[in-house]
Amino acid sequence: MKRIYRYTPLFLVLALFSGCNYTEPEMLSFISEKEVVKNMNEITYLINNVYTYLPGGFDAIGNSSVAAACDEAEEVDDDEDVQDFNTGNWGLFYNPEGDVWKNNYTGIRRANAFIALLKKVDWSYLKAGTPDEYVRRVALTTQHKYEAYYLRAFYYFELIKRYGGVPILARGYDPNDELDSLVNLPRSNFSDCVDFIVNDCDSAAKYLPVDYSSATSYYGRATKGAALALKARTLLYAASDLFNQTGNTNAIFGYTDGNRKEKWIRTAKACKAVMDMTNYSFHSSYSDLFVLKSGVSKEVIFERRLTSGNSFEKLNYPIGFYTGQTHTCPTQNLVDAYSMANGKEITDPTSGYDPNNPYLNRDPRLLKTIVVNKSTFGKNNTIVEAWEGGLQGLPRESASKTGYYLRKYLNESLDLSLSSGTSTHQWIYFRLAEVYLNYAEAMVSAFGSPTAVSQADGLTLSAISAINSVRTRAAVKMPAVDNSVSTADFIRILRRERQVELAFEDHRYWDVRRWMIADQAIGGTIQGLRITKDATTGVFTYTKKDVETRVWDSKMYLYPIFSSEMNKSKVLVQNPGW
Repeated sequence: MKRIYRYTPLFLVLALFSGCNYTEPEMLSFISEKEVVKNMNEITYLINNVYTYLPGGFDAIGNSSVAAACDEAEEVDDDEDVQDFNTGNWGLFYNPEGDVWKNNYTGIRRANAFIALLKKVDWSYLKAGTPDEYVRRVALTTQHKYEAYYLRAFYYFELIKRYGGVPILARGYDPNDELDSLVNLPRSNFSDCVDFIVNDCDSAAKYLPVDYSSATSYYGRATKGAALALKARTLLYAASDLFNQTGNTNAIFGYTDGNRKEKWIRTAKACKAVMDMTNYSFHSSYSDLFVLKSGVSKEVIFERRLTSGNSFEKLNYPIGFYTGQTHTCPTQNLVDAYSMANGKEITDPTSGYDPNNPYLNRDPRLLKTIVVNKSTFGKNNTIVEAWEGGLQGLPRESASKTGYYLRKYLNESLDLSLSSGTSTHQWIYFRLAEVYLNYAEAMVSAFGSPTAVSQADGLTLSAISAINSVRTRAAVKMPAVDNSVSTADFIRILRRERQVELAFEDHRYWDVRRWMIADQAIGGTIQGLRITKDATTGVFTYTKKDVETRVWDSKMYLYPIFSSEMNKSKVLVQNPGW
């Protein structure tokens, strides 16, 4: 008899239906397939396990953020693994992210096995005697099935954005089988992988609920909006430069045809499907969106809820605050991307930017994302001394190398000296602002103008209207981009808007790859600020400085498949340059 091992995830707290009157068989560590398909709780446990392979988000690489592997941030500790990206010390045998190939395929295998298992589930024996329970179980089983479709699509997207086309593993291999089911599968064309993901998203969107009626026990579960948002992001990446390179003749690494406009239109339509959903709206506070003060936000489309803790605060509170260690520190590169509150870039001589008072009248998202010199921070609104010799300044050990500290995501109300000083955290995979920015990029790329619309395609919102929906919303209140802007300037503004709006949300590291500007934003020079204070006058001087020169090679646009995987297979093709 087939035995199934049940794994219990730690991050999802889900209803176990203890209030119903139908006794389930005893749950064991090892349970027969026959018992599983008769046990609703066991089926729920199994789908929960498929969720556990979602990326962590916070401190995704050791104690560091992925942001520290691009121009968003600098890791204070040179011994952290993320620095191996920056020095080029990664490749065929090692990746600071870990074995992302194996992790995502494990998630895919478990999703496949779960989908196959559900084909054997039959609640018909409940139909006559307990019809309400029959309806409930059929509905819940259907929901879980399409959660698995969504998660499979998610894991495939995580693979293709790193590797290009990958083997499509679509049937229900036993996830515990020692024989690697990938050994004899070749890599599929990139376009086939995209279609596979889109089809899974379409299937999931058709059957998943719009929401879970504010049931807190279901936070973090896939919804219709999550499926549509994943579809839109997948199509955005698929239409981007990285996967549409001129001269590409190998369909594994991207498209070999040149019909970019249709790809962008398809992306815009997918974004519109999310934007048209009435259950999403912008959060009223940019800061509160990331610290979960309101419990739930209508801007959030898909998230991961974590158990209460304070490890993220301890890792990222500035040095000098109780237990603060300092790890991920924003760069001057990022700070310079924030325009003035009047909408003008700081390089514009008419903007009003004052290099001696560099944070005055800036985009409000700057001080809600980043702790600057003389910011107040923490439970007691302590002034941060980021100047040389200050409490949070160099040469103090573990002080920020850039002159900046992270604020986004940190719960500053915690008293870390108390055992009760914990906070609930959420990692947001998809939110409404990103979808609007995705739409804006798709529209300007498809039609060549920020003001263009396409009635024939049902795309009546222009790119400039979409970006202004993000910029002028109540939580931000930045000036609208003027309709007279040129296409080239609009694209530059849009990329900066993504950079500041989505900072530290695991977008920049991938955006600069798909735009093929990683030589500047992943390689190149990371800058910080030298801050000095005149002992007599108390006047501060701000001087830009080079902090680190990072390594980049064009082969790094795609990750290499580990040699251990290549050696097991006779059919896998390695990515170019590796």
